[in-house]
Amino acid sequence: MAAEKESSDTGGGSSVWGVLTMAFVLVLGLSASYFLSRPMPEQARAVWNAKADADAERLASTFVLLLDHANSPLQSLATLFNGSGRVAADEFENTIDYLKGHTSDAFPESMGFLTKSQPSSCSDDDGCWMVAYSTDTSGVLRPGSDVSRFGPTITTINTALENENSLVIGSVFEGETGSPYSYYAVTIRNTRQFGVVVSLIDYESVVARMYDEWVPHGMRLRLEASFSNGGEMTTPRFIIGDEESEEGSSRSISVPAEIDGAQFNLVWDVTEDYAGGPQTLAGTFALYAGIFATLFLVLLIRSLFRAAG
Repeated sequence: MAAEKESSDTGGGSSVWGVLTMAFVLVLGLSASYFLSRPMPEQARAVWNAKADADAERLASTFVLLLDHANSPLQSLATLFNGSGRVAADEFENTIDYLKGHTSDAFPESMGFLTKSQPSSCSDDDGCWMVAYSTDTSGVLRPGSDVSRFGPTITTINTALENENSLVIGSVFEGETGSPYSYYAVTIRNTRQFGVVVSLIDYESVVARMYDEWVPHGMRLRLEASFSNGGEMTTPRFIIGDEESEEGSSRSISVPAEIDGAQFNLVWDVTEDYAGGPQTLAGTFALYAGIFATLFLVLLIRSLFRAAG
């Protein structure tokens, strides 16, 4: 009888210890699983954000390079003028044909050489800015056109004159379809000619090329810009996109860039589709793996205590 009582007491004690051990392991395992997996989604989002930041910086550099490439024909044309006593119309046309044949990037829609003269149509005693040579046939830069009557052009000319020998980007204006444009310009001064050479910047074309070749899915660009105007910068305005972020964006990344006197702010709206979204699956997997491992360990302990009892 005494032996049976001792055995019963031992079994009861073993049962209590088993329950306590399983409860301790269960609480410890579930708590560890929760606290270890909890930072993982935040870490995944931080990695995802860092990747988006790096892509935004890279794309801003690409935008600067594309604008720089867009002005390369203008630089070549300016070199021709500044290195000559006088450039005739046929030299201008031959140079344009040569540049078109040796330019891998999209060639400017129009380029022209502007000089100050006083035809009968000019009422300004100081003369009017006229298009001497041009690749344009029907637009503002068509040969013989008085560009003094077109505000964006004369503003660009004045900015170029204030910054002689430096490339400048003139204020933005809207084309016939509402698309944003600016003029690249640089002053020309040789022994027999003085004026300004200009080329047209098509911002939508530049941005479209970026989307075609470099912008990843899930990122959208809004382009804000400010331009030199009479020694002061114009009020920043969005020339691509609106002030409000794209619908469905989770965050926006702003990258400033200064190019030939113009100040740009490239605002990249990032959606959850970018790069497949934050990789939060690892955190969920770690949580459930920890739970299942804890339950397995509890069942194993329960079996061991039963076998020992």
